[in-house]
Amino acid sequence: MRTLILDNGSYSIKAGYSDAQHPLVIPNTVTRTKSSKRVYVGDLIDKSNDLSGLYYRSPFERGYLVHWDAELAIWDRVLSDDVMGCQPSETRLVLTEPAFNFRRIQRAMDEITFEEYGFGALVRGPATKFIAMNNASGAECLVVVDVGHAGTYVVPYCDGQMIAEAVRRVDVAGRMLTSYLKETVSFRYWDMMEETFIMNAAKEQCCFVSQDFSRDLDAAHKSRVSSGLAVDYVLPDFVHSKTGFVRGRDLETEQQMGDTVQVLPLCNERFAVPEALFHPTDVGMDQGGVHQAVVQAVMACDTRLRPAMFASIVVVGGSANLPGLRERLQAEVQAMAPPGCVRVSTPMDVAPEHSAWTGAKTLLHTESPASNLSDRWTVSRDMFHELGPDRIVAHFDQFR
Repeated sequence: MRTLILDNGSYSIKAGYSDAQHPLVIPNTVTRTKSSKRVYVGDLIDKSNDLSGLYYRSPFERGYLVHWDAELAIWDRVLSDDVMGCQPSETRLVLTEPAFNFRRIQRAMDEITFEEYGFGALVRGPATKFIAMNNASGAECLVVVDVGHAGTYVVPYCDGQMIAEAVRRVDVAGRMLTSYLKETVSFRYWDMMEETFIMNAAKEQCCFVSQDFSRDLDAAHKSRVSSGLAVDYVLPDFVHSKTGFVRGRDLETEQQMGDTVQVLPLCNERFAVPEALFHPTDVGMDQGGVHQAVVQAVMACDTRLRPAMFASIVVVGGSANLPGLRERLQAEVQAMAPPGCVRVSTPMDVAPEHSAWTGAKTLLHTESPASNLSDRWTVSRDMFHELGPDRIVAHFDQFR
C-alpha cells in the first residue's frame, strides 16, 4: 500500500508520496478571475494569464477547515490523474490539521477520508507534531513556532508529546501581513486593494524583519535613497511577467515591457508590515507579539523543562521565509528569558513551509517502536467502520 502525505495548509497543500524527494505545492483555494469570471481549482490558476483582481474562496476560516464544498473540489484535483494519480483504496493517507482542531471538523475529515474517497488507511495529526518528531537536533524538548497563513501557533513538545496547556496562538500571520501591505500601499500610492495575488508576491520578494525598527524607520524618513531601504517593485503586465519583480533584478523582462512599466515604490513598508508579528496592536489586535507568545508558552511548562525549551525553538511555516525573522525572534525572546539560554533556529535542509511534509515522510521511514505508525497511529478502513467516528477521533487525540 502506497502512502500519500497531504499537508493540508490554509494557503497551500503540500502533497507527495512517501517515496518522493519533494512535495508538489498546490494552492488550497478556488479562484475566480475578475474579467472573464472563470473559476480555477487549485493549481489550474497557473494556466491563466488573467491574474488581476482575483477573487479567492478558501476552504478555511481563521485557520480551520469549514467550507467542505471548496475543499472537496480541491482534493478531487489533487488526487486526480493529472496531479497525484491516486487510487484511494490502495493508499494510506497521512493528513495534517491545526494544533487544536475542533472535534466536529476532525470527525468530518475522518468520515470523508473513508466514506467519500475510500482510502485504505489514515494517519491524522497536527502539522506541528510531525515537525517535532522530525527534530534534527534530537532534543527531548522543543518549541515549534509555526508562522503560517492564517495564524501563528507556538506549540511546546516534550518527548514527542504536545504540552496542550502551554500552546499559544497569535492571529497575525501571512494573510494578515499581505492585507496590511495592500492597505498601506493603497493609501500611499496605487489602489491595490483587489490585487491580493500581486501584493502577496511583492511581500515575499521585498519585505523583511528589521533588527532595529526605530533606527530603520528614522533612516528611511531622513533619506529614502541613501538609507538603502528603498526598492522599486515592477508591477506585472501579465504578458511578460505574472508576479512582478524588484527593479534591477530582471533586466531582460524589464526591457521587454518597455514603456508599459508601472512601478510601485516601497521603503519603510518593507519592514513596517512584518513588524506586526511583534506588535499586533499596529493592526488593531489586542494581543502580544510572537516573541511574547513564545515566552508565555515556555513559562506555562514545568519549571524543570523551561531551560531546554528556551534552548530549542524552531521556526517553520511559509512566513518563516521572511529575512531577519529568526534573528529578531532570537533577540526578543533572549531579552525576556534568562541570559544565554535561548536558541532559535529554522530547518537546515528543507524549506520551512515543507517541514511538516518532510517530517511525516521521515517518520514513515523510522523503524523505532516509539514512532511505528503502522502499529500505533494508522487507522484502517475496516477499523473505522468497526469502531465508528467518535472512537477514531479519540484514537487520533492520543498522538497530538
